[in-house]
Amino acid sequence: MGVFQSVRSILILASIVILSGCATLSKEECRTGNWEAIGFSDGASGYTPARLNSHNKACAKVGIAPDYQAWERGRQAGLTQYCTRDNAYIIGKRGQSMNAVCPASMNTELQSINADGRRYHTLSQQLTQEQQDLEKYREEYRKLRDGDNLGFKTEKEARAYLVGLPDKIRRSEQRISEIQRNLTQLQRRYGY
Repeated sequence: MGVFQSVRSILILASIVILSGCATLSKEECRTGNWEAIGFSDGASGYTPARLNSHNKACAKVGIAPDYQAWERGRQAGLTQYCTRDNAYIIGKRGQSMNAVCPASMNTELQSINADGRRYHTLSQQLTQEQQDLEKYREEYRKLRDGDNLGFKTEKEARAYLVGLPDKIRRSEQRISEIQRNLTQLQRRYGY
């Protein structure tokens, strides 16, 4: 088997494992499994050695034992893709924490970068909520100015709410500006 075919097989199996999205392998994957490719996929996904237990249980049903050495070799190679600054930030931007599988020498930096990614995720959610709130306040203001009571029991209550809306709108606009500044700082720091 040539190098190209080996790489192709590894990529195909890695794709299958990633797409399966579960902790177990199919019977066919157990029978034809390239354990190094499966390990690579698991490492690139940030799995700990405990992941092999799930594969072992799945493959025991068809009488096949995983090749631990090949799997771990592949997992270690996959971890070189998982344990990167870019990946730490991307995982954080999805709102997820990194798994504790990276070398101790890199862990502090990667955890900090991942925390910045999670902060970006949180700020993005806050921005969406603030924009929705601002739109709601503007719509309520427009309706109240046009004479709609918005379900208030009395006109006095509706007027009191109307008087307070410009402050709510201004505070929401200020929060949006602050969130956007923070997001821009993170984008500049990490390039996206």
